[in-house]
Amino acid sequence: MQGDFSRVTFDPDRHFSGVLSQQGRVQLDSEINEQSAILQHYLRTLVTDVLGPAACAAGPRDTDPGGFRVAVDEGVLTVARGRMYVDGILCECEDGAEYWSQPDGYLDQERDDAEGQLPKGAVLVYLRVWERLVTAHEAPELREPALGLHGPDTTARTRVVWQIDWLPLSPERPIPIPAPETAPAWLKEELRVRFGPRARLAARTRLAEGDTDLCDVAPDSGYRGPENQLYRVEVHRGGEAGRATFKWSRENASVVLPIRAIAGPTLELDTLGRDDKLGLETGDTVEVVDDASVCRAARDVAGKAPRLYRITEVDHVGRRVVLDAEPAADPHQPELGSHPERHPLLRRWDHRPPEPATGAAASDAGARSVSTAVPGDGALLIEEGRWLPIEDGIEVLFEPVPQPAPAAPAAPGPSKRSYRAGDYWLIPARVVTGDVLWPADANGDPQRREPHGVDYHYAPLANVEQEGTDTTRTAEDLRKVFRPLARPPWQAPDRPSTPPRTAP
Repeated sequence: MQGDFSRVTFDPDRHFSGVLSQQGRVQLDSEINEQSAILQHYLRTLVTDVLGPAACAAGPRDTDPGGFRVAVDEGVLTVARGRMYVDGILCECEDGAEYWSQPDGYLDQERDDAEGQLPKGAVLVYLRVWERLVTAHEAPELREPALGLHGPDTTARTRVVWQIDWLPLSPERPIPIPAPETAPAWLKEELRVRFGPRARLAARTRLAEGDTDLCDVAPDSGYRGPENQLYRVEVHRGGEAGRATFKWSRENASVVLPIRAIAGPTLELDTLGRDDKLGLETGDTVEVVDDASVCRAARDVAGKAPRLYRITEVDHVGRRVVLDAEPAADPHQPELGSHPERHPLLRRWDHRPPEPATGAAASDAGARSVSTAVPGDGALLIEEGRWLPIEDGIEVLFEPVPQPAPAAPAAPGPSKRSYRAGDYWLIPARVVTGDVLWPADANGDPQRREPHGVDYHYAPLANVEQEGTDTTRTAEDLRKVFRPLARPPWQAPDRPSTPPRTAP
């Protein structure tokens, strides 16, 4: 999550049960946040162990279908009001929802009809669950007015996002149509095949070339930044290596500025930042985001991503910036920034891809990353198997899929890693040690780690089938429904189903 954090320390493999403060010590944000993460991990693990990976709470009446029951009426896909637990995460649907108007879907039926319209035949309807960060920019009520009308923000929040989606089921597929008992495993395997082996990354500080004595450290080795930073490396465009791209920030992508208005390539902002370190300059790489773009980025579709922009002019008096292209011209997000209720923001990234070569390649004097940019994308190309420089001595390596020996049979499944847009890694860098905080193996080499997020959780809801050539569709429920442990006596399994009679 793109918060202003010093680092994120929670690791379930450590099996810590709590964080204890000691008198006279400095209080760190990472320790307070770890306590919240420990408690959350415990509660969600407990719920999963008791209820299973996906379970719905039944309503108060026996005829109540429970939360997220799927129905199809005249081609409109809906889910019922209620609650559902997915990997222990509570999902709440207060008033029921339709597919096209689901709260965090931000779907446009005119633009997304080809992708969102239910096809002929059978489909598996499922729920995708994840968490997003909400700051005072997206929720102004979080800001304390007593600190000033334009005072600093304090804490941030996490919010559970659930989204309805579906996968087509074809009779020609080798995997049979899932039944209620096999649907969770089928959905997990289908998504694994779609996205392939998850990406893995390692981070380190650049080593001095050649053999050097421990007392003779080269001046260009180690972390050379002037401040402690939390670097964020994030996949921008999904897909396989060679097409997928990434972007990075030295502030965990927490430098965001609210947008007041957009006129062509000119953006009017509430502020240009608190200072030079957290502000904007000509040549900075930025991204225009809002609530809709954040939620739409979670869709299980690879290869689509909005473009990044370069700031060409900064007007400090008018608090305006001019971009190198108009956000409205982006085919993936034509309405981006035009809805104030969606809280449009300008997010700064700190990489500076090289300019397109025109004769002699011109290099930006402020750019410290030398990875190759994909034309028109604004991000950096993911190259597997070699260390890519970030800045100030920090390097990252995207690990390729290990290739089997020539005599060994090929393992089933994709042979290349697939990068999912939004996946990210956090790399704390410290001035005192001149190094990054990254786990190492027994030989002292940086470990290859899967992304720190975003963590997506899935639950099958229903099989929706078309009856012959008719447009009528039927939904086979795939949910696991449970009833409260404490129920009225007449609802107990060993009691009659009729309620007790009242006194005359």
